[in-house]
Amino acid sequence: MTRHTLISSLVAASCFAAITGCAPETVEAETEALGTREQAELGYNPGAGWNLVWQDEFDGTAVNGNNWTVLTSNWDPVTNNCNFGTGELEFPRAQNVTVGGGKLVITAERTGDNPVDSRCTGYGARSFYSGRLHTKGKVERQYGKVAASIKIPSGYGMWPAFWTLGANVSNVGWPASGEIDILEWHSNEPTWMKSATHWHNGGQADWGTGQSGGYNLADSFHTYEVEWTASSMVFRLDGQRVGATYYHNETEFQQPHYLILNLAMGGNWYGHTSAASIDLPWGVRKTMEVEWVRWYQQGGSSGVSLTNPGFESDMTGWATWSPNGTEAADFSETYNGGRSGAYHLTHWSASPFEVWTYQTRTGLATGNYKVRAWVRKGGGFDIARLQAKTCGSCGPVFTDLGTYGNWTLVETPAIYVSGGYLELGFHTRASVGNSANFIHMDDVELIRL
Repeated sequence: MTRHTLISSLVAASCFAAITGCAPETVEAETEALGTREQAELGYNPGAGWNLVWQDEFDGTAVNGNNWTVLTSNWDPVTNNCNFGTGELEFPRAQNVTVGGGKLVITAERTGDNPVDSRCTGYGARSFYSGRLHTKGKVERQYGKVAASIKIPSGYGMWPAFWTLGANVSNVGWPASGEIDILEWHSNEPTWMKSATHWHNGGQADWGTGQSGGYNLADSFHTYEVEWTASSMVFRLDGQRVGATYYHNETEFQQPHYLILNLAMGGNWYGHTSAASIDLPWGVRKTMEVEWVRWYQQGGSSGVSLTNPGFESDMTGWATWSPNGTEAADFSETYNGGRSGAYHLTHWSASPFEVWTYQTRTGLATGNYKVRAWVRKGGGFDIARLQAKTCGSCGPVFTDLGTYGNWTLVETPAIYVSGGYLELGFHTRASVGNSANFIHMDDVELIRL
């Protein structure tokens, strides 16, 4: 995250030269207390031919020390510098990096404690607490597709970043290590995802790109990714290509890199603005939240075969359960077209109904799985879920479906399968009939993590 002295620049040519089981349901209808409730998160599909080789879904209650190291001062022992080479105004500390509710949360706040590392006294005390963590020595890989679902905070002076450094940085220094900035954000251009690379070529060399998504990226989740090969890098925002492709043959990008997540304040990208000008009032906290980080590499599919996942063969392979005899509310149809083929699954009735459309898989290998599907939905329902469970009477893991005018990829939380059996599908309940309300579902996938 070594960057821009000119705010509108895509590349910082003048930035500091430093671093920066069972049977179908026969039990009563599920209640909200069952399973794992999550706000619907946008799904992510890496595309055909990509294997998930590492991920952190932040499902625990603390940072996973097998994956991450959390910094505890404004001195970086990996890169051997103060304030990360960019004059940032924050002092990272462990209590500002937390995990809960299925998310990693980096919290920034103004402080009067005047914190400073003893090795950085010449730079003065820092004005904010925040967080910074990396995978150096724990997760280091070369090439692949690196992606994360991140919500960044709004406000002048906020500098959230998702990026990488070459694993050899402690030996060769920066920029000879190479740096890949997947996401950087500046408050003056809030609709823009900015990406860049830095390397050594007789001195600091830089390349950058960026693009407006047409909407403010702050305060809502979006997916950010780089597809990195031996000769090119493609950056994407919510699955859409961002700016230009970076074509390269630099040795800095032919080696393993590690991941970094941080929320900086000010620094050289904001022209070394004063702490007083940062939009973070006393007593207010701002957060950078991360739902997941995943690293894919090219190879075979990580999916599990399902029967008729696109509902092109009517309801073949799918079963229906209803507690009140309203099974007819689920059906395959062509109305408004399918997501990929002609057909899709519909849950609809002008009368009250409740249906659970599901498929069972047996003989699954022990491990964690997620269900993904493409969904369109209009109107309100008592229950509208994509879900999975390991027996007919078990509580499910599920994702509540939002309102989506266009086909949208959603996914469940991870579910651990140890007995080889899984039920997966869609559960909808409407206590009041409304012919204008509908749910369309298509292209279901079962993914082993």
